[in-house]
This record gives sequence, structure tokens and C-alpha cells, in this order.
Amino acid sequence: MKKVCALLVLSLMIGCHDGTPVGDRDATVVVLDLEEEGRTRSTLPDETLVSDINLLIYNQEGVLEEQRFLRGFQREIKTALLTEVPYDIFVCANIGYALPALGREEIEGYRYHLAYPDEYSRGMPMCGRLDGYVSHGDPSVRIPLVRTMARVDLRIDRTRLDSDVTFQVTSVTVGGCPSSVRLFGDSRAESATQVFASGFVLDGRQVQALNKDQSPGVSGTVNLYLLENLQGDDAYTPVCSYIEIRGTYHSDSWHSRPGETLAYRFYLGDGPQNHDVSRNTACRVTVRLEGTGLTEDSWRIDKDALEQRLGFNLHPAAYNECQPGDDFHLWCDVLPADTPFEIEPVAWDDDEIVHNLYTFDIDPDGHGLTIHTWKGGSALVYFKAGPPLNRDTLALLVIGP
Repeated sequence: MKKVCALLVLSLMIGCHDGTPVGDRDATVVVLDLEEEGRTRSTLPDETLVSDINLLIYNQEGVLEEQRFLRGFQREIKTALLTEVPYDIFVCANIGYALPALGREEIEGYRYHLAYPDEYSRGMPMCGRLDGYVSHGDPSVRIPLVRTMARVDLRIDRTRLDSDVTFQVTSVTVGGCPSSVRLFGDSRAESATQVFASGFVLDGRQVQALNKDQSPGVSGTVNLYLLENLQGDDAYTPVCSYIEIRGTYHSDSWHSRPGETLAYRFYLGDGPQNHDVSRNTACRVTVRLEGTGLTEDSWRIDKDALEQRLGFNLHPAAYNECQPGDDFHLWCDVLPADTPFEIEPVAWDDDEIVHNLYTFDIDPDGHGLTIHTWKGGSALVYFKAGPPLNRDTLALLVIGP
């Protein structure tokens, strides 16, 4: 995962000047600088939006000395601090309410809860802290605000799919999506009650970028969001975060039933065995589908929506004619292609007359044969397909008038 730059910086302007006695309380100004960027779609969080600010300042005993809750984005917040005295400063944005007046230890363990996975109308929850800050006459102090969420940039690489395979995405969902986060410490979902039954989801037109090539065979990108979830290594549990991609599947051998979808699921993390999703990171994920697209690699595939294409078609026909000396090809199109199959020219081994009419060669795929005719007569060929088709038929070839 790649760290993304914080877009919000809190600057605490200390109005200390030469000659101020140690311990005097001096006027200060808190300045919040917002680096503007282009807005995202309304259905996705605006990563730069600030709707409210919580500011909590604790003295060296861990007692809350000052608390401010401000609605809207205000550039200057006037407060007062003692010079030459250590403070712990906590700031968070877009919480929607004033944090409770807790002691320093309690605020470190405080969990912020989302009502639903895409509750972002007031902006993405962000926070920052500065421990043991002491003003020595510095003109300002900067506290970067970081997003408590991770962003997953997802795309699909279809360049290695078999030519007969098409997979069209219909939805993408975050599974194991945390419903709460510790604002001022490492955070993870600790039980099934701390994840949404269905997490952040994109569907319909929101996922069409995954069905259009941005470069040959490689789709565009969609963005998904989730709160931090540090589950560590080898922790395959219901609270680990994963991505589920659903779509319609078609190939020469398989297809998804109408109204049903094939599902790919894979865990998020910093490596094959790791399941850490860190706050303020952008995770770029490329799903590379190969061959039939149905072989499990680093993901799991739910194939319940698929059914095999079944086919048993005799060619050219059940009744055929040719002239002596012709080579004539009879064959069956069979789906699935690996269906057990038998071909038997009737009475060719047992009847001397038939045996002297023609010879034959079985096709390499075992689904047909070429009859090499010598003189007039007839050839009768039996075709039999095993499970799942369990079909058989006879083909007649009349040689000569």
C-alpha cells in the first residue's frame, strides 16, 4: 500500500514573544489550511471536504483543558495556551458531533461509528495529534490530519483470458467492512458486531469503468473506501476485509444463469498472508484473469451461478451421400468439450462386406471420423456421449447411387 499525502494541515499559531514569563497564558490562533482538489462524484466521499472540527487540548496530567467543536470549515480558531508547558493536542474532522469530554486515555481509545458504509455526506473522518507540545515562542505548530480510511483503486486485466470468455462486472463490494474506527490509535474490527453485513458497494453505472478498456485488455479504475482494519498476518476470519467482484460470465463451455452472477473474492493486505488495511493509504489492486477465468489463485470463486453449456449436434446430418473414392467427414459438436465420447462404425469389424467398403480415421479430438470410401454401399456410424449429456445417435452414409 502506498501512503497518500495528507491534504489537511492544522496549524496552531502561538503568540509568544520575547520577554513573556514562563507559564503565562498567551493568545493563540488555530489555523486550518485546506488544499483544494477536484470534487469526486456525489456517491463517493469527497476526500478534501471538512464539515466540522473537534479540537481537544490536554495538560500534562491528562486532564482536558480545552475543547472546541466548530461546524463548517473555519480557518482561524482562537484559543490560549501556557508557554513552556507541555500539551497533548487532538484534532478530528467530520465527526458530526462534539466528542465527549473524556480524559486523555479515554479519548485515545474512543471509537467513532458509521451508521452505514457510505456515510460520507459531511466528509471523510480525519484526525491528527501532537503529544508533548511545548511552545518556545514558535510562530506556529502544524498537525497533519490523516484520513481514517483507506482507498482501494481497483481495475481488471483481461489480456490473458481465453478468446471465448467474456466477464462483465455488475457490482463491487467491500466485505469485512469495519463499522467503527479508533480515532487516535491503530484500529481493527474485533468481532462480527464491528463489521457491516454488507460494506461499501458500487453497482450499475458506477462499475462500468471495469467493463471498458483504458488500455488494450485492461479496464479503467473504480475506487472503494473502508475504515482502517489492521488484522495482521494469517488471520482469515470474518473480520478481515476483502473485495467481492460480481458479474455475468459467458464462454463456449459455461455461462451464468439469467439474473445470477459469478463472484470473485480476495483479501486485502500488504502481502499474500497479511490482512492489514491501513488508514490514509491508497491500495492499487489489479485483478488478472487467466484462461477460463475460473481457476482459483489468490482469490476464491463462487461458481454457484454457473451452469455448463450442453451441446450434442451431429454434422453434416443423420443421412448423407457421397461417391466412391470420396473422403467424407462425420462429427459431433459436444459441450462440455471433455464429455466422454465414443465412435463406432457399425459392423465394420464383424461384417466382411462392410469391412471392404471403406477405411476410417478418428479425429484427434475424438468427436468425429473421416471415412475413406472404396466402392458403393453404405456406412452406419454410432456416436455416444457420456455424462453430463448421456446422448447417442446414428449417422448413415450412402456411398454411390
